Amino acid sequence: MCRLWAHSIELLDQCWEHIYINYQPSVIEFVFMIFIQILAFWIPATIYLSIDVLFPAFSHRHKIQSERRQPSWEQIRHCICYVGLNEIVGIAIQLLVRYFFGSDKALFTITREFPSISTIAFDFVYGLLAREASFYYLHRAFHHPRIYAHIHKKHHKFTAPMAFAAQYAHPIEHLLANVAPIVVPLAIRRANLFSFGVFAGFELWEAAADHSGYDFVKLPPAEIHDLHHEKFRVNYSTLGIMDWVHGTDIVGWDKPKKTSE
Repeated sequence: MCRLWAHSIELLDQCWEHIYINYQPSVIEFVFMIFIQILAFWIPATIYLSIDVLFPAFSHRHKIQSERRQPSWEQIRHCICYVGLNEIVGIAIQLLVRYFFGSDKALFTITREFPSISTIAFDFVYGLLAREASFYYLHRAFHHPRIYAHIHKKHHKFTAPMAFAAQYAHPIEHLLANVAPIVVPLAIRRANLFSFGVFAGFELWEAAADHSGYDFVKLPPAEIHDLHHEKFRVNYSTLGIMDWVHGTDIVGWDKPKKTSE
């Protein structure tokens, strides 16, 4: 087993060496981002959705919200197509930016050697906290009455969410709230591409898990974000830290407090 693991690591290292030597940084980064999106979002979301088809009794038993609130298959197909469209828009923007700045430029640091475990761990924690804060305030802004109906209401079409609904959003919201809080914090400090991959992979999987609608998903607890889709004005953040800080983790936090006479 150890020999197989060592051989696999050696093959991976050789593969990475070939890529690093033969391709421009921008090309490496572009393909890497698409790979992470497929691996960490599309595949897990498909697995969560397949539970409905392959194990319907299990699915009904573990759905957080009642069967009557679940989306129809027509809505699910529309959601997947729309998420794919958002994906295409994101790819097109990436290609335009990379064409404008040149194929030798990249957002993240790309090196022949893999980053250390401590570097990956630091970038991961930094990314988690930065995304928690930035997503919370952006998310609350999208719930403002003057903005909600025009942009964020689309995402809340799914009052009982399913995994693909994580990226079912107006293109503006998708770029500002879904993409930017994951990409920008680590790009600012020019983190290593593999550090970003670990962090982005976790966040994409977390988004699919958050919206899965299943009560057996505990890391993160899907019930937290599911409640947001059901009640709207609660649980705006991803980890719950900012909701705890601002007191928005309780249904009715925005209602006037009754005073005893």
